[in-house]
Amino acid sequence: MTEECRPAEGLEPNQTPENQTEKKIRGRPFQPGNPGRPPGSKNQTTRLIEQLVGDEGEKLTRKIIELALAGNVKCLEMCLDRLLPRRNGRPVDFSMPEVTGTHDIVAAMAAITSAVTDGSLTAEEAGELTRVFDSFIKVLETHDHDARLEILELQMRKRHET
Repeated sequence: MTEECRPAEGLEPNQTPENQTEKKIRGRPFQPGNPGRPPGSKNQTTRLIEQLVGDEGEKLTRKIIELALAGNVKCLEMCLDRLLPRRNGRPVDFSMPEVTGTHDIVAAMAAITSAVTDGSLTAEEAGELTRVFDSFIKVLETHDHDARLEILELQMRKRHET
């Protein structure tokens, strides 16, 4: 076979580099015993940027604030996003009867239903409040079961002692 007729290394005799599909490595790309980069370690680029900005961070922050105050919309958005992050929820301005036990849940649920009906609460807000009550009821039930169990165990001990 002459030099120009010989297939390229790693290729089958009938394959050309154009139709050769690259074999994918399955599993972990590390040698056995090499776990890779430790969790929490930073990328080299991130470390370099932190070093560059480290000494100038305060000056850069002041400049961004100056530009935001001068009307630069992007800088203003950046400041607001960093200083006042978006809230996941909002406080609900809603007066509800005090809930101290399971018997108070009925009155509270009636108040929530009325608030949804008159539009002062959304259905989503009402759903979140009822989830709070569900958790509250579970805690009360667990506490109640625990108290009953302690009483029964105490009664059993007294019976065995006599």
